[in-house]
Amino acid sequence: MSGTKKSCKTHTKAQLDNWANQNNPNNKAYRANANNHSNQLNPNHKSHQQIHNAHRRNKDYLVPVWAPDYIEYDD
Repeated sequence: MSGTKKSCKTHTKAQLDNWANQNNPNNKAYRANANNHSNQLNPNHKSHQQIHNAHRRNKDYLVPVWAPDYIEYDD
């Protein structure tokens, strides 16, 4: 058996700090993630893309999609 000492640390301080911030209810990123998760689970919540697509489907066109055929009169 060699005389080298092994480190017991498995994570860097930055990794531990990131984990602590992600799991701290007072952290802004934690609250944003929790709100996003609850919105995804809410069937009444629509994403930005779903709202955008609904507006595109239901918008009033300035130019009519169809026009009636007019009888051509010859003078």
